[in-house]
Amino acid sequence: MRNLGLFGALVIALLPAPAQAQGDFMKSQLRELIEKSGVYVSTSTRTAIDGDVQMEPSFGIGYGTAGNKRTGIKYPFSISGFRGGLETNDGVGFGQFKSRSIMSGVGYQWVRGKMVYGTQLGLGYSFNKVTLDPGVALAFGVPEPVGVTVSNSFVVQPKLKAEYFLHRKVSVRSQLSYTFTDPDVVIHSAMQDFAREWTPHHFQFGVAMGFFPFRK
Repeated sequence: MRNLGLFGALVIALLPAPAQAQGDFMKSQLRELIEKSGVYVSTSTRTAIDGDVQMEPSFGIGYGTAGNKRTGIKYPFSISGFRGGLETNDGVGFGQFKSRSIMSGVGYQWVRGKMVYGTQLGLGYSFNKVTLDPGVALAFGVPEPVGVTVSNSFVVQPKLKAEYFLHRKVSVRSQLSYTFTDPDVVIHSAMQDFAREWTPHHFQFGVAMGFFPFRK
């Protein structure tokens, strides 16, 4: 009977937590996520390394978390995009390059009072598209028709950022990053192909306002 009692106690200890306890845990995690969630309204400028790619400024709204003000490792994730004009060697524009990237990586942040400093390295994959202007044949001096192919590409992005909390619910963030991505852009014509002439590597500087309405 003594051994049977010990066996019964062991079985009870190993049983899954009651549904009520699991439900309370899930509600607690959801409440914590909502409290630290916010919206960033941002604007940024981009400067390409290649003189034949003219990057456009961007404006956007994104999701972010304030979290606890703790120094430590972070694992960022983002979905972002950019666009830029493509030009010939003579400076004649002929199309638009568009990119949508899925990024993840690892970073580290330092907290100093209301200031949060961070650095991170992002790795991801970019889905790319090129749209040609109507005058592309004239720009290259070839007869119609003219087509284009562009490959998707991997992305590497180191980034530095600093964020200041004006209020526990409002912050201002600035960041500087470099995006390395190397898609194959090929212009096709009946006379010849023009390949690997455009590389959208670029620097980006951005400023954003963060709003965290449920943060306590």
